[in-house]
Amino acid sequence: MYSLNYRKNPLPDPIFGGRFLMHIWPRPLMWAFEWHDTSKDLILKRGEPLFYCQFDSYDPSRTIKLLQAEKTPELMHYMDQISGVVNYVNQTFSLFNEVEKMRPKKLLKMDK
Repeated sequence: MYSLNYRKNPLPDPIFGGRFLMHIWPRPLMWAFEWHDTSKDLILKRGEPLFYCQFDSYDPSRTIKLLQAEKTPELMHYMDQISGVVNYVNQTFSLFNEVEKMRPKKLLKMDK
């Protein structure tokens, strides 16, 4: 994954990306890189993007709309159930069918 904006002092490589089906696998977004040459400064400036998100859908012509929603107890419980599995399973995509079966019908409450 590469930064979309030029930096005078580039971030260390590699930067690790990831992808997941957010309606089945809600989770906080995390960002990671490897900093091997610690003799070089790591410069992070306020307001400068650290990473970008890309949204895919089954229908590429479909518009993606982001809405603010309230974290519900159902969402938090569901996330607790699935969060630790990445410590034990390398390819979490293989679990999506099973996880989808335990997903509550409604996870979010939309803000007004």
